Amino acid sequence: MKLLVAYVACAAAVIAAQTFPDVPFPRLLPGAKLISTKQINEPLELKQAAADEEAVIAGQSYVQQTYDHKNQIIASAFLQHYRDQLFASGWKLIDVTKLDDVSMQPETVNVAAQYRENRRNVYVRITRDPVGPYRINVVDVGAEDWAATLAAVCRVRIHSIHFEHDRPIIKEIESEPTLLKLADLIKSKNTPPVRIEGHMDNIGESGAAARETLSLGRARMVAAWLTTHGGVPASKVFAEGLGRSRPIAENDTDLGRALNRRIEVARQDCKR
Repeated sequence: MKLLVAYVACAAAVIAAQTFPDVPFPRLLPGAKLISTKQINEPLELKQAAADEEAVIAGQSYVQQTYDHKNQIIASAFLQHYRDQLFASGWKLIDVTKLDDVSMQPETVNVAAQYRENRRNVYVRITRDPVGPYRINVVDVGAEDWAATLAAVCRVRIHSIHFEHDRPIIKEIESEPTLLKLADLIKSKNTPPVRIEGHMDNIGESGAAARETLSLGRARMVAAWLTTHGGVPASKVFAEGLGRSRPIAENDTDLGRALNRRIEVARQDCKR
């Protein structure tokens, strides 16, 4: 997976080993020093769940870069630095800690955004502790090799198709880059017909039947988008709702439930 390019305020010094020449990442804080770079093999949580909104996660893995900075900066200035630069560079903000919250809980500083220009699909989450290092986490969904995964294990999990809270309605603006990538995969002559599987968590008062109905509705919405907007032949996609029957994480945390609420694409010619 490609890593992050970061530019110090007054110089175009390359910090990461690989580059994103076509993605406008924000400048580092003056005096920032790269401490470590590592790949984390799990989806990136970009926004925690709220009472009326589902958590936002993306990707199959992400790169995390940790920085130290000699010139300490107050939390509100840190927040404004990255929030304003991301917004000005064409990123769509997903989650930003409110300045009022910073004054009450200075350890809570988070800026998350998505870049989806020119069919790119990159997510970033920048976090800072009260003192010490800060972290820049990057997911490049466009670089994920879904074809190889589908060929190797007969299915691929997709966490960057976003839905309205507890409804089978796709958030199309945020999800379009992922849906286009998925359409290209399925249209390939090397890809056999697939099932679009909807999976759910066990949250809420509704029972298993209701969760199955919702999962089927979401799977059908994805399949319909692919055939209507993505140019996928209807004969290559089938929708199935599996409800909460196949969790991949515990349902006792917001992140665990977000991981269980997912779309999977499975080859029809493979055993279940």
